[in-house]
Amino acid sequence: MKKTQKYLTGIILAIAGLFIGLHGYLFSQHGNYAPTEKDLPVDTLTELQTAFPKAAYVELTAEATYAVKNDKGKVIGTVLLSSPYSDEIKGFNGPTPLQIALDKDGKIIEVRVLSNNETPSFLKRVVDAGFLNSWNGLTVKEALDKEVDAVSRATYSSNGIQRSLKARLQAID
Repeated sequence: MKKTQKYLTGIILAIAGLFIGLHGYLFSQHGNYAPTEKDLPVDTLTELQTAFPKAAYVELTAEATYAVKNDKGKVIGTVLLSSPYSDEIKGFNGPTPLQIALDKDGKIIEVRVLSNNETPSFLKRVVDAGFLNSWNGLTVKEALDKEVDAVSRATYSSNGIQRSLKARLQAID
């Protein structure tokens, strides 16, 4: 009886694996968002759509640079990842990797902090203060020239974010 249960469990897991693999394959073949090693490190396409409401998928175009495309394949923006350009820059508790969204004209529309080891309360303070919005609407050159005051009681995190952003933008300027 126990042997039968083991075999049955194995078969069910194998079928589930096949289904998940087929599901991913079908989505990737029809232009819909399907996670691959080339995709952005976002949780879902919905998360990316906060910056690009009409985003259908992304495509790697250069190191840490992604074209964001609509369902017709037209580029509607670009997303830059700060890593590896900012990997040596430390906030309070290590690197603060960023995702920087640019509209089709090259203006910043969103800066998002990716997975990191910052103290959550410090990072929350930075986000709540609107620090990440400081560069919205700026061109790359304008953002590089802008100095933003650090958020009180979150200075290391603020400075780490600002330095990471500038390190990434300098790589394209």
